[in-house]
Amino acid sequence: VGLTLAACGSDSTSEPASPGAEATASEPLTISDAWSRQPAEGQTLGVVYGVVSNPNDTDITVTSAASPATDRVELHETLVGDDGAMSMEERTDGFVIPANGEFVFEPGGPHVMLLDIDAATFPTDSVDVTLTFDGADDLSFSAEVRAIGGDAMDMGEMDMDEMDMGEMDMGEMDMDEMDMDEMDMDES
Repeated sequence: VGLTLAACGSDSTSEPASPGAEATASEPLTISDAWSRQPAEGQTLGVVYGVVSNPNDTDITVTSAASPATDRVELHETLVGDDGAMSMEERTDGFVIPANGEFVFEPGGPHVMLLDIDAATFPTDSVDVTLTFDGADDLSFSAEVRAIGGDAMDMGEMDMDEMDMGEMDMGEMDMDEMDMDEMDMDES
């Protein structure tokens, strides 16, 4: 399977947040089913998923994320090209949580990417994350850390040190089925 991760540019169609916008939401946003995968030994990438709910009558944009687990957190989306190949890109202008609706961070779709983590010190029970919004107050939460299931796809002894993360094509892979225990995701 060819692996390429598209350069972290943005191909989005939503409008960027207005500079200097003030929080306008009357009700706080919430998150449910927040979780993260337990990284394998030596792995330097992590991911967080969950369902963000917006009880307000206006769209709210999540513009960034942060975590004490790493200094480098990005909002990512998974794209499928015309040839069926999957790629991931940083979403620098964020994601819109629709008025009176939900936005789902999920495997194979939008997600919060934790970069440059230290798997040895990564929390084993939950990881703290804060989402920042244009139009609402920050949302801080703890995402349950889940072990990788035994039915996961074994990626062998893949050494990501020698891969160009800016050119990685995820091909037909389902991130839910990957065995991250066997992947060396170190970036140099």
